[in-house]
Amino acid sequence: MNKIPLTFLLMVFLIVACQTKDSNAITLEETLSLFDEEQMSLKVSNVRDSKIFGMKLNGVRPSFYELEGKLLLVYIYDSNDKREKGLQEFHNKTANFNVVSYKVYEVNNLLLFYVFNENLDIIIDNKILKIINRLNGN
Repeated sequence: MNKIPLTFLLMVFLIVACQTKDSNAITLEETLSLFDEEQMSLKVSNVRDSKIFGMKLNGVRPSFYELEGKLLLVYIYDSNDKREKGLQEFHNKTANFNVVSYKVYEVNNLLLFYVFNENLDIIIDNKILKIINRLNGN
């Protein structure tokens, strides 16, 4: 008789453990592939010592890339909620800093920072927005 409740609990545990992640979750590979399709050449960047850009946000450290000589940071979270918390953490940590110019792009579990220092290149911005729209299913 004790085996039935134990078996039931084991089955529930297995069902929950085998569930897949959010079907809308975006992967790093998917993101990089779309940059390639838009003919936006990304180079892996060795810049890892930035105190402001590149910090761990909500437990996630970004992947660092160079796009047209500018820094692009790619954060992949487990969920939209964690991404939102990561961006809020960035705002909280940098509220009193005078940071260089940057633009944030968000979709599902993906958070991108494009650090451009002075003027945002409208062509690059439009291509990144196109990628974001494609990742969003538009």
